Amino acid sequence: MRWFRLLLLGLASVYPLYWTAQFVLFFVPEALLGFWLGEPVRVVGLSYLQATSSIVGNPIFTVRWEALASALFFALLILALRGDRYLAGAMGITLLGQCALMPFIGYFRESSSSSFEAIFGVLLSSTLIVLGLYRILHRIGGVGFLDRLALLTLLAVLPQAFLWVAFRLAYPFFGTRFLLLLLVPLYLAAIAAALLPDRIAEPDLKSVPWTEILATWAAAALLIVAIALSSHSMVALSSRLEHPRVDSGCGQAALPHLAGTASRMLT
Repeated sequence: MRWFRLLLLGLASVYPLYWTAQFVLFFVPEALLGFWLGEPVRVVGLSYLQATSSIVGNPIFTVRWEALASALFFALLILALRGDRYLAGAMGITLLGQCALMPFIGYFRESSSSSFEAIFGVLLSSTLIVLGLYRILHRIGGVGFLDRLALLTLLAVLPQAFLWVAFRLAYPFFGTRFLLLLLVPLYLAAIAAALLPDRIAEPDLKSVPWTEILATWAAAALLIVAIALSSHSMVALSSRLEHPRVDSGCGQAALPHLAGTASRMLT
């Protein structure tokens, strides 16, 4: 029963935590900085995968360091507010590190030579992933290396595998190589977290409460509904901008008003 609850929690929380991590890493920093500097902010994309934004014509940061700085800030915020007492909070730290890691891996794929900053970014992002998984072990316990690795696989790795396979069916550009880039670092971090010594004799939580499972399922449902409504609104707005339509009656009614306004301005 305990293993079943862990799987349910992982399946329920992986998508809202993933989308929230994408939002706070690739939308919030650039948007806040643009508003602070008075620069126009462009919404690059809003979909089931992520929400991204950029400052028009003048990006301030490279995406690698912007995402990593945001991941570190929100991970420290979760720890400061004791959000890691809940399994969803600890998984949030894991997904923040995982999402921050992807731009650095993409840099290694695009560049023929690795740089010191890219290596440092990979190490720092991987440390965040291991930290989140280790905090999960503090909550669920585990006797021995294999038991801990099995529990982490059940809660963190398998739900993400199901999520990426679902994305692969919906989005053709999710290739097998991309899936491996997402899952292999996570599984290696799970091995590293399972190897770390556990200083807590008894875990704080023997079983996952049903309230946390139901709360994560409700959050996932609300997020999917909100993204569906937002995507529909953006598609409708884009179609109106690309194909403007002027109603004949409204246009004819507006002509006398515009003519009167123009004549008053000239006189």
